[in-house]
Amino acid sequence: MGRPRAAVLAMAALAVLALSGAGAARAAGADGDGGDGPSLSWSAFGTAGYAVSDRAWRYQRFVDDGGTFKRDTVLGAQVDLQLTPQWSATLQPRLAPATRNDTRWDLTAAWAFAAWRPNNDWLLRVGKLRVPFMLRSAQLDVGQTYDEARVPTEVYSLLPASDFTGAHLSRNWSRGGGELALDLYHGDSPLVNRNRVWLREPSLGAAPAVMFSDLEITVTGAVLSWNTPDLSARAGVHHTRVRNADGSGLLVRPRWVDLGGGAGYWQTRGAGLERVSNSNNVALTLGAEAQLGGGWRLAAEWLRIIPRELEMGMSSTSAYLTAYRSWSALTAYATVAAIHPGSGPLKWVQQLETTTVPGSVQDASALNASMRARADIVPLFRQRSLALGASYALSPTSKLKAEWLHTHAQGSQFMDVPAGQGLLQPRRVNVLSVSYSFAF
Repeated sequence: MGRPRAAVLAMAALAVLALSGAGAARAAGADGDGGDGPSLSWSAFGTAGYAVSDRAWRYQRFVDDGGTFKRDTVLGAQVDLQLTPQWSATLQPRLAPATRNDTRWDLTAAWAFAAWRPNNDWLLRVGKLRVPFMLRSAQLDVGQTYDEARVPTEVYSLLPASDFTGAHLSRNWSRGGGELALDLYHGDSPLVNRNRVWLREPSLGAAPAVMFSDLEITVTGAVLSWNTPDLSARAGVHHTRVRNADGSGLLVRPRWVDLGGGAGYWQTRGAGLERVSNSNNVALTLGAEAQLGGGWRLAAEWLRIIPRELEMGMSSTSAYLTAYRSWSALTAYATVAAIHPGSGPLKWVQQLETTTVPGSVQDASALNASMRARADIVPLFRQRSLALGASYALSPTSKLKAEWLHTHAQGSQFMDVPAGQGLLQPRRVNVLSVSYSFAF
């Protein structure tokens, strides 16, 4: 039996156990037989999603005109062990497309932590956790908890890390009709973040290919939240330190090599280049979701990423605004989203794309190919999107969703650009998505 099939069967079995376990736990609580001793509860969640576009090249890793289930499909379960009123532990296995392979599925532990709650105001968790970046960070895999077919790529796919192993401290204060919360966290994300890059021409004459590089990331941050029945707001300051897992340095900028006679090229490999062992980045986040009455709701989030050392590092400002209108079990929504790159990535892609070594120069083709390959690696994202969709609650624990997405870009690493085409060429793509999400 192949590994993906075995993983699917394992997760299916775990989901069945989760459903029965959760039911048993609820039944025990209803009968009053839970007692004051340790208790174990189970739950399960998942999304079966299909997406198809009107382009032969891929968008967001998997979506093309052939259709795919990989973009949005995920299956998971959660086991919660309550040892005492103060001490607990959580394990959340998750089956989803692999982070370092476009064809494989991986079964991983998304959450695996111990928690200590001395009282209702304090909570300390230690282990494998989710970074509290955005409003839906903790529920990213649980599609049943939100109405969109998927959270906006322009914001959520740019987050420098999603999971980390470390400590997360929360402090809550009740204030009038709301609750103020402060979250502090610190940890490492070793070998979890695989940087995926689509190379139009990996080397001279080579076919397009995908390159994955392992990044080790240290994350530290503070998040302040305010929650009332009608409003959720969040603001955060985050610091990340990124390094290559293999110990190789990170390129600060290419070096200009003058060949004489008005010719030259940007050197991107070899000796003589400025490199740093770590890249420090600051991420600022803001978000809010408000109930407006009459079935209307608004959500908006903003993300700013600022690199400290790398001129070609991730630098961007992105945001989205979503308006929802609900009628009983049906919710319709419209989302506008955009990413604007910083001056560094855009400048270097333009330089690497437009500089051409004349054919009269020795190894001209190889030099030109090296500049195009480095341009592919620069994290440039410049696009805007409009999404129209709806969700229908089949039950309190399941939703059926559909969405049409239109994206226009002039340079975006989310798009696998065909060989021979320019990165900054305007491109448009339409994506149709349908999905079923559940959480029991």
